[in-house]
Amino acid sequence: MTKCKRFKDPIYGYIDIDELIISDIVDTAGFQRLRNVIQTSYSPLYSSAVHNRFVHSLGVYHLGCIVAENIANQAGEFEEVGDISRYLKLFELACLLHDLGHAPFSHTGEGYYLENGERSSLHGEIIVLTNDLDLEEEIGSKNYKAAAHELMSVIVALKDYTFLFENDEEKSFFARCIIGYPYAKKEGLKYSLLNCIISLLNSSVIDVDKLDYLIRDAYITGFDTVSIDYIRLLQSVKFVKTENIYELIFTKNAISVIENVVYAHDAERKWIQTHPIVQYESYLLQSAIETLKNKYKNVNLFSYDALSEKGVEIFEGYKISLLCDADILFLMKNLDVDSEKEYFQRKDRRHPLWKSEAEYKAIFNVGYTDKIFEIVEEGLDDLSNYLNFVCKSQEINNEALSACERDIENAQKLMEVDTNNKANIEATIAEKQKHMRWLYALKQFADEQKLKFDFVILKADQFNSGFAKDAFAKIKIEFSTLQNPCYFEKVTNTLKAQKSVREKFFYLFYRRDNKEQKIDLKKLAVSLGTIAMEEAFDNN
Repeated sequence: MTKCKRFKDPIYGYIDIDELIISDIVDTAGFQRLRNVIQTSYSPLYSSAVHNRFVHSLGVYHLGCIVAENIANQAGEFEEVGDISRYLKLFELACLLHDLGHAPFSHTGEGYYLENGERSSLHGEIIVLTNDLDLEEEIGSKNYKAAAHELMSVIVALKDYTFLFENDEEKSFFARCIIGYPYAKKEGLKYSLLNCIISLLNSSVIDVDKLDYLIRDAYITGFDTVSIDYIRLLQSVKFVKTENIYELIFTKNAISVIENVVYAHDAERKWIQTHPIVQYESYLLQSAIETLKNKYKNVNLFSYDALSEKGVEIFEGYKISLLCDADILFLMKNLDVDSEKEYFQRKDRRHPLWKSEAEYKAIFNVGYTDKIFEIVEEGLDDLSNYLNFVCKSQEINNEALSACERDIENAQKLMEVDTNNKANIEATIAEKQKHMRWLYALKQFADEQKLKFDFVILKADQFNSGFAKDAFAKIKIEFSTLQNPCYFEKVTNTLKAQKSVREKFFYLFYRRDNKEQKIDLKKLAVSLGTIAMEEAFDNN
């Protein structure tokens, strides 16, 4: 009988893990690092949300073992593809190690793993580590875009725990489970079956990673949504052969649970992830990290070396290893910038002028035509991008105005010298002058409302319900009375959702000196709407 160590978990009761896995993986420094990486960025909103990636990883492993056991019990039906027990063990290991390379502060820091926003170097390293040449072609043709922390988790796992794998094929399958890249070039029963297993850890609708964080986040925060019967769901998973492939389906018992998973995911995304308090906390951290990167230009804080025990030297006699939240906080405390001060001195933080996507739309979209609202959003989007370019910041203040004025002056001087390119430069100047108009409109609003001209503009993702996903509609449900499974959209009259017309919306944060002060946001809407109407008239 396998000897196990037992972990007490507030969600599942007890999680049993093989003592060999404990000694080889869980008790190693690289995995213990996850105790010091916060699971979510929700703590400014829900002060109890301080659970970490360590407990989440154990939870995902526990759920992975439940569904793997269910699949193993079906093993007699997979005789054409041989013994799948080894692949199920690799799947369980992928569940345990899926967040091994997660950056500090949940998803706030993971973008710094990328080079200029691109995944090519991380992809390239995984291809070398797995010797999976098919993967290179698939990434290009399928436009695969795994999250940066997933890619880094694969790299760390394959480098630090290489003894877990017997050959390159196992490394490739393990990697694909974490990053969610199915076998696209290889066909046949075996690889379609492996693709089904991959989707149980990383899919666009339902997987064990998503199940654990939805259940755990709701429990820890106290944000009640709906109950998710994970055992009922995972025991309803089946791999069914149709023609020459296997497909993942759910039995009819799972219908209500599938709906609840989507409800819960929608609620967390809409009311927590895009909440302005959460967004602003992330902004402060990212601003501080940018300052750190500029201060330590020769040090790659977000790298495999920093995540490892080897570490990276910050300055003589001091290094960062097993990178975690505390390392970033320590370095932040040695900065002298506003974002660092605001992060620790919460009472000095800016406050949102509106507190949800719904309120934003009520302020700006009511009374406008769709076209005018679209121009307002385009203007805010262009301004946000321009500020990031010209000021390396999202702050709207007198410094931003001065930077814009200098930018226009420099372009005008360039036009005097580069006469052959006059038309293009004139167009560029006209674009910069548009940004200036939006800045002046916001300054005028601040003056009228007796506010400090000191805003921050942040973009957030517009809410799109999981019920609008094609993948959700195409989930297959098996009924024992029918020969063939049915698409989910055909068997339930659950919510129907439309995709948002636009991808982003905006928050505007201000310095609040007087909590009792009333701010007339309709005046802001009218002011920006007027500019939009003038631009619409000019374009016609």
